[in-house]
Amino acid sequence: MQRTPRTLASLGLAALLACAGTAQADDIKEALEEALKAYNQGDMSGTKENLGYATQLLNEKSADALTKALPAPLPGWEADEAQSSSAGAALFGGGLQASRTYNKDDHYIEVEIVGDSPMLSQMMVVMTNPALAGSMGKSVKIGKQRGIQDENGKIMLIINNRFMVSVEGDAEQADKLAYAEAVKLEALNEL
Repeated sequence: MQRTPRTLASLGLAALLACAGTAQADDIKEALEEALKAYNQGDMSGTKENLGYATQLLNEKSADALTKALPAPLPGWEADEAQSSSAGAALFGGGLQASRTYNKDDHYIEVEIVGDSPMLSQMMVVMTNPALAGSMGKSVKIGKQRGIQDENGKIMLIINNRFMVSVEGDAEQADKLAYAEAVKLEALNEL
C-alpha cells in the first residue's frame, strides 16, 4: 500500500492523539483533532496553529510534571508552593522550568529545574569540559551526579543531558547540598 504525505500526517496526528494524557487531555486531543481536520482540508495555517497550541499544552503538562521532582521541605524548613512554566521558543530559547523556595528562620534556598531548553546544550559543554568547568567553580558530587559549585555556593547539576538542577540561596552550604541530594531524580527519569 502506498502512503501519501497526507496519510502519513494523519497517522502521525492519530499517534499524538493516542499519547495525550489525562490532564489537559481533552484540550490537547481537541487541538490535535482540529489540526488533523485543518490538514485534511488543506488549511496549512490552521494546521500549524492547532499543532502549536497542542504543543504548548503538552509543554505545560510536562512543566507541571517537573514539580514532582522538587524535594519536600527538609526537617525544620517550610516551602512555598512549587511554580512551573513552559516558555515558547521566543523566550529563553524555549524549555520547561519548575522551582520552589524553602525557608528556615531568615534563610532561603531555591531549587530550580530547567529542561528541554536549547540553552542546556551550552551549559553541558561547559560542565563536561574540565578546563571550562574549573573556571565556573569547584566540582561536587551529589549522589551519582557530578556538578559544579560556584563561588557563591550555587550548585548546578546536569541530569540525563536533558535537565539542569540548580540550588542556591543564603542558607548554609550543607543545607544546599542536602536539598540537591533530595531532588527526586527518578521523577526526572520518567519524563
